[in-house]
Order: sequence, then C-alpha cells, then structure tokens
Amino acid sequence: MRRLLLIIFIFLFSLTLSYSSEIAAAELSTGSTIIVPAYRGFYQIYGTSRDSYALTSTCFLFNIDSKQTVQILSIDFHDSSGKLLKKLIESPLLVKPRQSTEITMQPRTEPEEDCASYLIVRWKSSQSANTPIVEVLMVGQVMNRGISFSTRGCEVKE
Repeated sequence: MRRLLLIIFIFLFSLTLSYSSEIAAAELSTGSTIIVPAYRGFYQIYGTSRDSYALTSTCFLFNIDSKQTVQILSIDFHDSSGKLLKKLIESPLLVKPRQSTEITMQPRTEPEEDCASYLIVRWKSSQSANTPIVEVLMVGQVMNRGISFSTRGCEVKE
C-alpha cells in the first residue's frame, strides 16, 4: 500500500513539474510565426461506408498586448502536404491593443479535397509585444446535428 502511494505521489509530482514548465512567463517579441490547424472537413464511418462532411472555419486573431499594435503580415492556408492553397490576406492587417479580428474560410467543395490543413500566421510589432493568440473555430452539420470545435496556434521558430 505504501509503495502504491509512493508511486502515485511520484506520478502526480512529475505531472506538476511538467505542467509548471508550460506556464512559463510570457516572453515579449517583435514578431514571430504561428501555425494553427484548420480542418476543412471530417469523415464519419457508418458500417462500411465513409461519409464526408464539410466544415466552415473562422480564424480569430487576438492582440492580447495592452500597449502595442501588432501587424499581421500574412495568413497562408496550406494543405496537409504543405502546398499553399490560398493567401487569406493581400495586405497587412493592423490589430490594435486588446482588439481582435476574424477571417472566415470556405469549407471544401469536393469530397476528395484534403481535410487536414493549417494556417501559417506571420506577425510583427514595432516594439516588443505579447504574441497574439490565434484560434480557428470550425463548424459543420451532420444531418440534423451540429458539430463545432476549435484549435489554437503555437509559435514556431523559422
């Protein structure tokens, strides 16, 4: 019994350490790249048949900095093979402190089109700022039932 309690304690302690390392202090930056999954559809299997359903995706960009305006330089929509499908903005967007903006993407039109895709968002600021939060909300309908879920981007080094 004591051995089991010791194992549980060690397990919980290691979870606490890994969780606390993820909650590190936010680092300010003058720009970076954020990648966020954006699904254009999903499949559902009924017995031996596979049905395909389209999803409408909306990308939300939140400037969480209280002082600095951030400039969204580009939002590129890629398929799962990395091929550029579409540039979602033609010119940079300015997002003022504590404001947000959104861009809606059309669902896929052909069942053969790739379901898994992602956005690459590049941003910059004239002075150090908090990295914007980028989320994609996906919604769709299966018969008389709605489905919705969201994904959040993560900063990557380029």
